[in-house]
Amino acid sequence: MKRIVLLMLTGLAIGQIETRAEGLGDVLRAPDKAVPVVSQTLDGTWLYELRRGGQPANQPPVLLLIQFHPDGTIAAAAGDGTQSSHFGMWLRVGDRKFLITTFLFAFNENRTVATITKIRANVLLSADGATVRGTQEVVVSDSAGKVITTIPGGAFTGSRLTPEIPGDFYDFQQIR
Repeated sequence: MKRIVLLMLTGLAIGQIETRAEGLGDVLRAPDKAVPVVSQTLDGTWLYELRRGGQPANQPPVLLLIQFHPDGTIAAAAGDGTQSSHFGMWLRVGDRKFLITTFLFAFNENRTVATITKIRANVLLSADGATVRGTQEVVVSDSAGKVITTIPGGAFTGSRLTPEIPGDFYDFQQIR
């Protein structure tokens, strides 16, 4: 009798262990159908490589450091030395899809404002959130705001920049 009770208790204990190993969340989840959740935002600092519409293929792209803020604003600086900083807005419009509009000044040889440029762009965020690609249209106006020209056909790619630790990080932080 004691042996039967002991076997029954052992069986119940093993059953309990197996039941606890698989919780309700594990039962309800379907890993084979799961879609990875990526934060669909542009927040952060990016390095863009811009190719203006009509730009010759052998001409290098314009580099742009662009900061997307959580409140939907943008600050950026181009690496070609011919223009002011860029300021603008961004907006999510669909699954990994965004619109951005930025404004900047271009200067003449006397360093006075020659033109005001508005850039409108479509952005597609990669599934892993690490890169983007897109198209852009550039609207150039004189310093009074009269449109001089609109240049469609621009394209860009970009990579999200991430924090990195310096070589002396652990010594400085006294972490080990």
